[in-house]
Amino acid sequence: MIKFSLPRALPGVLLLFALLSRAWPASAGTTGGISGIVTETGTTTPIAGVKVTATSPSQSATASTDARGHFSFVSLAPDEYTLSLEKTGYAPVSYSGVAVFADAQQALTFSMRVALRTIASVTSRSGSSLVRPGTTADLY
Repeated sequence: MIKFSLPRALPGVLLLFALLSRAWPASAGTTGGISGIVTETGTTTPIAGVKVTATSPSQSATASTDARGHFSFVSLAPDEYTLSLEKTGYAPVSYSGVAVFADAQQALTFSMRVALRTIASVTSRSGSSLVRPGTTADLY
């Protein structure tokens, strides 16, 4: 029967682990990411269904927010991006200068303002003009 002793075997196991870990060096990643939350301006209410577009000279990507207002871009090439947010009923927003670095994930918070809508149009007419032709002086 072979007798196994942990204190005597530990240096050998550590040496084996060290040799195997050196055989496969860790490689650095070449992409980064952006994630975030979109809320309504002035509140913490998340907005679902916002189309978020990340655009740079090297690539373009699109995502949508979920029910909690969260979106995520993974595997973006390192570059400077412009993020555009669009949703019906809200004013479109664009944020430029968002930098993506390799092996880095940015977490950002954006807000959108409810868009003003025209609900009525009023036209008025007067029976007489306030400006009279030929009048050159102020009349009180």
